[in-house]
Amino acid sequence: MNEIVYVTEVDPLDGFWIRLAFSDGAVKEIDLSELLAAGGVFTPIYEQREIFEQVAVNPESGTVEWPGEVDLDAEVLYGRYEPASGHRIERRTVREPAVGAR
Repeated sequence: MNEIVYVTEVDPLDGFWIRLAFSDGAVKEIDLSELLAAGGVFTPIYEQREIFEQVAVNPESGTVEWPGEVDLDAEVLYGRYEPASGHRIERRTVREPAVGAR
């Protein structure tokens, strides 16, 4: 059984990509453009680059969030599940999980 993974670091990249480090040692780059373009609570993040760049790790939940308590599930970002909304998230693996990582 896979352990739950948490986000430990996040960096905004060009476009609507973010680079995430996870608790198992994996590092992934994730394209959030389609998800953020869907609007709703994501509209300010999509329309204002300065808000997008305020992405941070929530130390209590272990996922990423933006101002206004807008967050995304770490397991979805990791790729174990797809967004319930059906929006596509492209992922690139930069580093595989560490062997024996929890």
